[in-house]
Amino acid sequence: MRHILYLFGSAMLLLAGCDIHTSDNGKLDGFWQLTQTDTLGNGRTEDMRNRQIFWSVQADIVRVADLKEVHAEHVPVFFHFEHKGDQLRLFDPVADKRELSDSIVNSVETVSYYGLGHLDETFRVLLLEETKMTLENERLRMYFRKF
Repeated sequence: MRHILYLFGSAMLLLAGCDIHTSDNGKLDGFWQLTQTDTLGNGRTEDMRNRQIFWSVQADIVRVADLKEVHAEHVPVFFHFEHKGDQLRLFDPVADKRELSDSIVNSVETVSYYGLGHLDETFRVLLLEETKMTLENERLRMYFRKF
């Protein structure tokens, strides 16, 4: 009996020392494809499905990447994010340069390819369902489908 209590106590100490990070982002978690953009200034609509731009959302990180065009100028970017009510804020971008090392993004040009106009960008969440999401910033309305 003493051995069982000792093993149980040891297991509890090990579990208490673990930092288990779970994700509780509800419908936002997942793999989203950008399917369409509407330019708010001129009303122009662009079909984005062939560009293969995806947002991967998990924990407190969003990875934005073009899975079709992998070039040095279009590197994937990791963002921290906050989602509160109808606001989604992406901030602290880091370029995903696996062959070298991750680097802080200091230029808006790095993120503008993905529809962001600022390194700290806030979107209005117009729609967030199980398989559809619509975001809007000052320039674009962006439509996504979830995989």
